[in-house]
Amino acid sequence: MALEVKKIQSLSAQSIEDLKAIEKIGGLEHLAQLSDELKKAMADEEQLRAVSPMLPPYFAELRKNLGFLLGTAKSLQTHGVNSTKDIQGLLDQLLHIK
Repeated sequence: MALEVKKIQSLSAQSIEDLKAIEKIGGLEHLAQLSDELKKAMADEEQLRAVSPMLPPYFAELRKNLGFLLGTAKSLQTHGVNSTKDIQGLLDQLLHIK
């Protein structure tokens, strides 16, 4: 099996472009604001229950899911940055192979 340097270089360059798109994930500030507002609303659980007994657990579940989503997006951005560096290192190493 021969090492296909050109193919790996091409796929690496394309992968870096994919990762740069991942790094740019943004526009999630409204989700963060919604989570904060739900937290504030949950501070007065009695008032929420007066509106509907289902609101406190619903708000809690929604906040948990939003927190998971926001954390995942941040983690994905971090992995995108780190993987870009790793693949760039691979490309640098492949420059020496003809």
